[in-house]
Amino acid sequence: MLKRFLTVFVSLITLTYSAHAEMKVGGSVALALADGDATVTEGSTSENSTGDDTRPLVQAFIEGDVPNAPVSVGLAFMPLAEIADADGNATDASVEVRGHVTLYVKAGREVPQGGEAYFKAGISRGTVKIADLATTSGSSLTDDEDTLLGPTIGIGYEREGENDTFFRVELNHTEYDEVSSNNDGASSTGSGTNNDTGKTLKADVNLTMLMFSFGKKF
Repeated sequence: MLKRFLTVFVSLITLTYSAHAEMKVGGSVALALADGDATVTEGSTSENSTGDDTRPLVQAFIEGDVPNAPVSVGLAFMPLAEIADADGNATDASVEVRGHVTLYVKAGREVPQGGEAYFKAGISRGTVKIADLATTSGSSLTDDEDTLLGPTIGIGYEREGENDTFFRVELNHTEYDEVSSNNDGASSTGSGTNNDTGKTLKADVNLTMLMFSFGKKF
């Protein structure tokens, strides 16, 4: 699915460039809130927990206007690291995400005070790693990976600066599909304690970001 979206994006950017339409390149810093709920199952016993974690994140993006259409398409990349680190009574978990990309469509309208208010929607994808999930019974889920995939929506305000620069402030939210991780009870990395009973983790993760961006138009 992601390859198809990337193919469409590259095609649109190529069309934008050939039509001499406006392109934008920029970077963002964000205050991100990751929250979710998880279920750890061991045999016939399940334990549910919820939590959230706030982290600073960075992002780079490129956008191009679609010729003869009031929208632009964009691709954003976040070299994420750890987005959640929860220490609980029953579990200690660390969740890392990498290779996070968002393909989106953006549409805006000028406001009387100047600048542009905009809305964007797209899809986000990344690789999530349960770097460690240690439980009170002694075993750990380590270095297990799954794919994060989910829709993204956002609203924001953009204002032009000098020398073809621009500034943005944006609030966006991503609802990821359920991710899972499992272990047969034995640690393959040596960092966990062997246990005859395997464990399965299922989690729903959401990411909300307040972003501040700066970029340049071409």
